[in-house]
Formats: sequence, structure tokens, C-alpha cells
Amino acid sequence: MTGKANSKTKYLILIFGAFAVFFTGYPHIWSIYQPYAMELTGWSQSQASMCFYLYFVTFVLGNIFGGRIQDKYSPRIAVICGGGIFTVSVLLCALALRPSPLMMYFTYGILQGFGQGMIYTTIISTAQKWFPGRTGFASGVIVTANGLFGFFMAPFSRALLSSQGIKVTFLVIGVMIGISWIFASIFIKNPENANKAGGNIIHRYDGKQYSSMEMIKTKKFYFLLATMLFGLIPYLILSPLSQTVQMDRGIASTVAVAAVMAGSVFNAGTRLALPTAADKVGRIICLKVVLVVAAAAMILLVIAPAAVTTVCVVLVYACYGGIMGSFPSLTSNIFGMEHSGENYGYVMLGIAVATLGAPAITNTALGRGYDINVVFTIGAVCAAISFLFLLLLEREIKREKCSRSKITSPKAIQGN
Repeated sequence: MTGKANSKTKYLILIFGAFAVFFTGYPHIWSIYQPYAMELTGWSQSQASMCFYLYFVTFVLGNIFGGRIQDKYSPRIAVICGGGIFTVSVLLCALALRPSPLMMYFTYGILQGFGQGMIYTTIISTAQKWFPGRTGFASGVIVTANGLFGFFMAPFSRALLSSQGIKVTFLVIGVMIGISWIFASIFIKNPENANKAGGNIIHRYDGKQYSSMEMIKTKKFYFLLATMLFGLIPYLILSPLSQTVQMDRGIASTVAVAAVMAGSVFNAGTRLALPTAADKVGRIICLKVVLVVAAAAMILLVIAPAAVTTVCVVLVYACYGGIMGSFPSLTSNIFGMEHSGENYGYVMLGIAVATLGAPAITNTALGRGYDINVVFTIGAVCAAISFLFLLLLEREIKREKCSRSKITSPKAIQGN
């Protein structure tokens, strides 16, 4: 009976956890809200865009803080606190539409990012603990929910914005967010053998359960961080240009829009498919394939005929999903499950740096008069650098494994 109850519990956690994480995709449709906010307040384009960029900085901090609460106390406390902050931040956005954007920076940017971060890492980490042999599948389901938000909620938000206005839209979304984390908090909890589960993961590289302070003292952490940072750059420089670059190359607008929509579907699909496959064949080999495809797609954007641009856009979106889906379980495999919430928060610093660095690369290159192909070339180079850091990570893991084998060998034990 206990086995059946545990089986039911873990799937309830997965379902309602995914439902809560689904709404953490909300900032990614800010571009739909931005014209309405600018029209109502008189903000400039750069002022309005800052709402989006501030979110990423505090999102990472929220992941670290939420992960620490989850690891030290319980995931339920982290979800309640993070969910409450997330809900209040969106509801307050209805009052923040003023001539000065400062209040919106605080609500939509700082508060929302922090609250979302607390939920995101907590739910991913807890789900992995309930699926110790299928951590890729568990984290993949959760991360896929985040990627699907734009696909389902962008049309809903657009319709609501046009019929009811931006203030009512914020209130409606805020209520929906509140409902999502309340359900998640009802079911979420750690399994009784949470710490023990961390040692039974397939493709586990090390028996040690690293604390965050121990983790950041290792070379593996910095290799992993750099792999994520550079691996995300190709998508982050292409995504804002994906529709316009196709149209500039003579591709019909309907095809360009369809490519972006298809890219979003592949982005969501690889978030689940790749980490699930990696449960069987290994995470590093799957990431190698993703980075090779990303580099090839960016090179083809430079040298291939214009018609190939559409295919490249879809491939880069898919690679982004593969990276975002793979890193939670890869981090847990390398550094253990016991402190996985906070640990992944630190690894996500790579996302924050990449998100701020990508527009800087594009703006600098185009501002100096370089062709867009120069930007895509830089994207290919970044994918190659990411691949290099992944090789260094793999070598470091193998080196440590060899060292442990020598220490635990019969001769070494007799010598001691």
C-alpha cells in the first residue's frame, strides 16, 4: 500500500509542480504587454525593456535563496513564500503603470524574478528526489512546462489585453498564478529517503553530496557554469532577430512566423525528450550533440542559402530547450541531491550572464556597422567554447574517478 501511495504522491507532485512552474514562463511574453504599457505611461522602448532584464538578475538570486530554504527546511515553505511573492508582484503591476517606471521595475522585475526563482529550483529539485533513477525525466517535465507558457498563454494574454486592458490582464494572471502555487504547496514534500535517493541516480559521477560552498571550490562547477553560459548565447542572440532576419532574406512573413512557432514547440519538446534520453545514454554525450548542432546551425546561418535560415531557427530553438532541460539533472548528478536546490541556483548564474551578454554582443557588433553574419559567427564560436568547457568538465570527472579508484583499490587499502 505504501508503494502505491508513494507512486501516487510523486505523480501529483510532478503534475502540480509543473502547473506552478508553467507560470514562471510569464516574463517571456513581456513583448506582448510592452506596447500597452508604453502607450499608457509614455515610457520609452529602453525603459519598458528594462522590466524584462531586471527579472533575470533577481530570478537567479531567488533560485539560490529558495533552494537554501528548501534544503534546510522544506520545499513547501519555499513554494509558499516564493508563490506569495510571485502573486503579489503581478497583482501590484496593475498599480505600477505610472509615468515613472521605477515601481514596475520593482514589481515586474525584482519581486517577480525573486519569487519565481524560489519556486522554480525548489520544484525541480523536489521532483528529482521522487524519481531518483529518472531525474532527467522529472526535471524535463517541469522545465517543459515553463517552455510551454508562451505557446498557450501568449494568445490568451493578447486577447485579454485588447478587450480588457493591461491592468485587468495583470489581475487575472495574478489570480491564476496564486491558484497554481497553492495547489503545488498542498502536495509538494520531500520523500522520506530524500538524501539516500541522491546516491542511486543513474550516471552518478560522485558519491559525495556537495554543499554549495564545497561546490564552488571545485573546477567542475566553473566548467559547468561556463558550459551553460556559452551554450545559451546562440539562442539568445538569434531569438530577438529570428523573425526579422528571415524576412530580410526574402522568406515570407507567414513562413517566418510559423518557424518561430515551430521553434517554440521544439524548444518545449527537447526540454523533456533530451534529459529523458540522457537517463539512459548519459547527459554529457547528449549535451555534446546539442552543442554541435547549435554551432552547425549558426554557421549555416552565415554560409547557407537563405531558405535554410528557417531550418536553422528551429534547430537553435530546439538546442536551447535541450540545454535548459539537461542542466538541472546534470547538476544533481555531479554534485548530489542533498543540496541540489541551492546548487542549481548557483549554476543558473550562467543564464543571468548570458542573458545580459547576448544583447551586448549584438548591439556592439551592429552598432559598429558589422553585418548580422558577424553576430551569428560569434554565436557559433560561443557554442564551440561551450563544447570545449564540456570536454574539460568530462575530463575533470574522469580524473576524479580515477583518483578515487586508486584510493579504494585493494593495494591502496593494504598500503594504508
